Amino acid sequence: MSTIELRRKIKKQLDDLPLDRLQSAANFIDFLGKKNSNGFSQSDPRIARMRLRIRQADAAEAASKLISWEKPKRKR
Repeated sequence: MSTIELRRKIKKQLDDLPLDRLQSAANFIDFLGKKNSNGFSQSDPRIARMRLRIRQADAAEAASKLISWEKPKRKR
């Protein structure tokens, strides 16, 4: 289902709701738009950077470019 179809479906359902249910739906939509309990919203640039670093680490692991923390020897 495309975004447009989904928005139309939601709008139609909202149009059919009684006032008390409509207020509950508005509160829920407001909740979805607020920051998460950890203080970050999904659109926070820090979240995007973290996801990028995770993808880069996954790619490095897949390419066997990671070094085990146990391999390097200490200099004495």
